Amino acid sequence: MRSEIPLTPEQLEAVFDSLDVNRNGYLTIEQFLSGFGEFIASHPTDYWEEGSIMESPQKEIQEHDEPIEYLLRELESITVLHSVEVLRHLCQHVERETNPHIQNNLEIFLQQLVMDLKRCQEEQRNLEEALKLRDDEHQAEVHRLFEEMETQLREEKKNHTRHEEQRLRLRCITLEQDLAEKEQQLQDALTRQQELAERVRMLRSREMHIKEENERLVRSKKEIEAQLQAQNREIMQVQRILDDVRQNEAWERRKHLSTGFRLAKRIVLEQQGLMHQLQLLQQITTTLEAEGKVKIPDRNCQDNTGIHSSISSVTWNDALEKTPPQS
Repeated sequence: MRSEIPLTPEQLEAVFDSLDVNRNGYLTIEQFLSGFGEFIASHPTDYWEEGSIMESPQKEIQEHDEPIEYLLRELESITVLHSVEVLRHLCQHVERETNPHIQNNLEIFLQQLVMDLKRCQEEQRNLEEALKLRDDEHQAEVHRLFEEMETQLREEKKNHTRHEEQRLRLRCITLEQDLAEKEQQLQDALTRQQELAERVRMLRSREMHIKEENERLVRSKKEIEAQLQAQNREIMQVQRILDDVRQNEAWERRKHLSTGFRLAKRIVLEQQGLMHQLQLLQQITTTLEAEGKVKIPDRNCQDNTGIHSSISSVTWNDALEKTPPQS
């Protein structure tokens, strides 16, 4: 500051001491400008030494008729200061003074202030440009890092996607194999179910056939029993006839004794055959009920029934023919 303001160190210290009314050790630009005008007006002209005023270039100022107004416009064009109204009031106050030395000192002060503010503005501009350059470099570095990070993330995403696709592909293959095995097991189960259903159907059909066969055998048994009863009745009738024959005359008895004996023998043999057939049928029925596997053809039963019927008719006819009429 001592090199920029045309004052000696003692004068500069006296200016600051007189302007620092708050005694806080510093001044704002508004406090300095307003206080400096009052300080200039309150001191006599000889207080300022002509040798202490520094030379400064005045080429641009000399081209104008009103240097102070020019300097104020220069200060107003500088964006560092918010307002130059304080300086304008100060200049108007100094212009009203008749002392040309004060006006000269004010012009020198304004020139130096314009130069300092321009230099500050230039430094600020340079600093802003440097900061902007540094910010651009930082943004470029951030952009580069961001692109590298995006590239890395894309690569990692591709790798992750590739690994996931491979894992999913293997999982799909495994699931398809499991599904094929399950389908094969299901097909085998359906085949076994069909086989079991067919076996059940065959067993039911066989059961129905066996049931029908048992019913037929029961009917055959009843028929044979009925025939046996009829044979027994015939035998009893023959016995009665024989008893009547015994009561006949001796000559007829002797004559027909041999014939009756043969007839009785044949009847007994036939009865024994029928009893044997009945026992055989009972054994067959018992075997069928226990195992359900043996079948008796209907033809045999019909043949046996026919045989028994023929035997009974022959025996009865023979007995009637051989029996003599009763007296």
